[in-house]
Amino acid sequence: MKKILLGIVLSIAAVAAKSQTVLNEVYTSPGSGNSEFIELYNSALGTEATDCYTVLTYWSSGANKGWYVLDVPSGSITSKGWYVLAAANPFNVQSSTGKVANVNWNDANFRNGSTGGYLKQYQVAGGTYTDLALPNSTAVTDLLVDGDFASGHNYLTLLFKNGALVNGFWGGGPQGTLPTTITSMPNLTVTPTGACTTPFVVNFSTLGAVENVNQAPGADNGYARSSDGKCGAWNKTAPGVSHTPGVTNGGAAGLTGALTTTQTLTCNSNPSGGQSTVSYNITAVSGSATEADDFPVEVQLYYDFGTPGQLDGADVYQSSQFDALIADGVKTFNIAQTQNVILVYKTKRGCFDKVFALANGCLPLPVNFKSFTAERALSVVNLKWETTTEANSTGFAVDRNTGTGWVEVGFVATQAVGGNSSNLLTYHFNDINTSKGITQYRLRQVDQDNHSRYSLIRTVRGEGQKGNTIVYPNPSLDGSINVAFEDVDGTRDVVLSDMNGRTVKQWNGVTVNNLKIDNLVSGMYMLRIVLRETGEQSVQKIMVNKH
Repeated sequence: MKKILLGIVLSIAAVAAKSQTVLNEVYTSPGSGNSEFIELYNSALGTEATDCYTVLTYWSSGANKGWYVLDVPSGSITSKGWYVLAAANPFNVQSSTGKVANVNWNDANFRNGSTGGYLKQYQVAGGTYTDLALPNSTAVTDLLVDGDFASGHNYLTLLFKNGALVNGFWGGGPQGTLPTTITSMPNLTVTPTGACTTPFVVNFSTLGAVENVNQAPGADNGYARSSDGKCGAWNKTAPGVSHTPGVTNGGAAGLTGALTTTQTLTCNSNPSGGQSTVSYNITAVSGSATEADDFPVEVQLYYDFGTPGQLDGADVYQSSQFDALIADGVKTFNIAQTQNVILVYKTKRGCFDKVFALANGCLPLPVNFKSFTAERALSVVNLKWETTTEANSTGFAVDRNTGTGWVEVGFVATQAVGGNSSNLLTYHFNDINTSKGITQYRLRQVDQDNHSRYSLIRTVRGEGQKGNTIVYPNPSLDGSINVAFEDVDGTRDVVLSDMNGRTVKQWNGVTVNNLKIDNLVSGMYMLRIVLRETGEQSVQKIMVNKH
């Protein structure tokens, strides 16, 4: 396959953000009859699944040290809700009894793996770790054991999602930067269960800063955010009323912030040069993010070997640079010429991190799609696609989305001999689909170097649904809607107008069967669709009701 012309500069937009579920409270030093617990909080507007989350806590005993690994089982955290992991269920905290946990890490069904999670204890052994094979019958009541890095009480808890660090908290630590006791520890390989099963490696030397409180918890206490999900705002929970598993610590409405950044990837104009360049610049902060509290910012560069465009455990860390001030200006990384990369901006407090995926235009296109259609026939959706060229191809993953996220439902091997073809090839896949709602399909072509290219998205109605145009969700609660045209063939002109007849947005010559409209303000709209071939018109009323 030909490569895209080199020497171009690609401006990249954000494709992923830091997880919205964070550590919210840790009860590190329970008194007699009370129980340790860890509380997670979901600050996002939607429900989030839990089984891709993993908690690590540091432990030490004399000359021995290591990590507890608590793999969270399948479950969910509601929007603005809490998820509690504890050493018992029900359990007690200072001045309060009968608290309910989502997970009891000493429960027999959890410890034997039947609920899809696990608890393990690893001990450093030279340059690696020994799995202490924690007996299922052993009650662990000191998961948040005093780390004693130097002196006093020190408790370190780390939260990962699908192998990527979400955030960490160091109670009793003098600063957010981790000591060499932690950063010099050998890498730890973790194998999750449930929906996320890909092993990931924790490189402690690249963790960067964590949130912290420089105060020992004392007796029968711990640490909690002063407001649910608020960055950097942790306190010692000395009074009994401060221990609130599953109950709000106080609202954090409006307490948001962000880094303003720019990033580009420049292809080397010399095909034999072997390198391309990634440039970035942090130009401002907003909201609760400040230069004083959140700098220096560590900017990490990963090679994107996992799910394309998503930071996960399969991605490989390459190097870091540090911005001490906003005024530091543009900095660069040199990268392999044809490698997709991910930039991670890690702020000092860890709450305003950003994740950016940069698609490398120097990559050879692995496939050219001529067509891709999806048509429903009762309970079966017939998918058909054609390719004009393929390079190093292994085949096509078929992804389906019924409204809860993309799921791979099949894989079709390439027809290209040796993975390479310049002839027209035709593929078919039949998906049994009895969904009554909207379903989206896409293809992900995978080549022999694990590079991928996605097709356009095709949409079909639910079984038994009628009509030529589907608008969903309607009403919209966030200002975004999708418009699906069942008939792939045909060219349409689409006009969105407000109730006064003023044109808000307009699209001419639409040939795809899925159109996404974003950034609509609250109000009523009319969507007019004209099929050019026949002049047929249809009108849809749309309601946007932002909260």
